[in-house]
Amino acid sequence: MKRKLFLPRRRFIKTFTFATAYASLFGKAWTSIWAAEISALAASTSGTLRLNLQDFPVLLNESGSVRLGINALRGSPPNGPMPNGQFYPVIINRGANDTFHALSSRCTHQGCVVEPLDSSTDRINCPCHGSVYAIDGKRVSGPAPSALTRYTVTFDGQNELVVQIPNLGYSIVGSNVQLAGNGNPRFRLDFRARRNVEYEVQFRESLDKDPATIPFSTTADGAVENTVLTVPSDSNVSLFVERNSPAGFYEVAVRVTEV
Repeated sequence: MKRKLFLPRRRFIKTFTFATAYASLFGKAWTSIWAAEISALAASTSGTLRLNLQDFPVLLNESGSVRLGINALRGSPPNGPMPNGQFYPVIINRGANDTFHALSSRCTHQGCVVEPLDSSTDRINCPCHGSVYAIDGKRVSGPAPSALTRYTVTFDGQNELVVQIPNLGYSIVGSNVQLAGNGNPRFRLDFRARRNVEYEVQFRESLDKDPATIPFSTTADGAVENTVLTVPSDSNVSLFVERNSPAGFYEVAVRVTEV
């Protein structure tokens, strides 16, 4: 169910929490994470990925399939590919009668990343050791001992899919920072970043406005010139942005690409 966020527009939000994510049309790359007051929406360990079917034309047809990666892939058969981080790609398959299946791409045999659905056979194949799964993730044959992990997915009957991604959720805490001298005030965003996940910062004047990507610094008085953050291990991070508007909403974005 889509949640409505009732947030004040005439002041900066002091505390943020993970709310939901959207896949963008341009390159199917950046997913924006809404900012919400922590008192209005509790933090969740699951991320909510929202997809517009028009952005993924293959999903407009039965047996269509996409594989979306949060971490990049590395390696090749027989011991790969594997995700270069915690998150396996998510496979979304369209079945008959407007049914959708969202699955982890982690093969239950030895953890290789399985391929997207083969529309000619309605089967998902593991390139490493030959395990085969059905469109809904059930094991069909091969050394895999069980089905692929299934994620909760809902369809609004028209254009929007909502997929719950375990362990992707996180909370963001915001605070004002006044620099020494006459420098413009900055806004600080604190959150726990995941290994090898790419992040950017976005700003919108109000929730009915489109977000714009803005540069940030990793130090309070450093040059505000970074556009992407990646950390080699899970860690708490602080990002600093210029506060050039009297009011608005900051967002953090997670990069999701079709792999």
